Amino acid sequence: MSEPTIDCPYCEHRVVVTKGLCPVCNSELKGAVAEQRKALKKKARTLAISTRAKGATSEEIEAELARNGFDDGMIKEIMLELEGKAPLASAEMNNSELRHGVYWLVGGILVTVVSYGIASSSKSGGVYFIAWGPMVVGGIKFIRALIRSNNRG
Repeated sequence: MSEPTIDCPYCEHRVVVTKGLCPVCNSELKGAVAEQRKALKKKARTLAISTRAKGATSEEIEAELARNGFDDGMIKEIMLELEGKAPLASAEMNNSELRHGVYWLVGGILVTVVSYGIASSSKSGGVYFIAWGPMVVGGIKFIRALIRSNNRG
């Protein structure tokens, strides 16, 4: 049976509940303070997203969060998430780039193989395409994402 895991309300890493402290950021995982922070962060995130949807700039979003009483630390966390630079958002973006790299690479290979198959079955020899562009772009995206994920740990 696996041990229960939760998202840390401070660093948002998925962690196993052991001594009540997050092993990543050493913050309290349970209790009223943690629950209050989680609810406050959700409220700040919702406000930031709705403000962004209205076309506000990053500075305007930060000002709106400050006007609503959020502290600088919370504003910084929310802005990092909003801009895709928070650890979880960054990991999601990296995984997405990894997948897109594979899609482009496999797509380029498929176009090449299928067009070659059609050309070789033609009596006149036919013409086929070597889709090197998608293969190169896909390979580069895949390798960059792989290197980033290995550097992250």
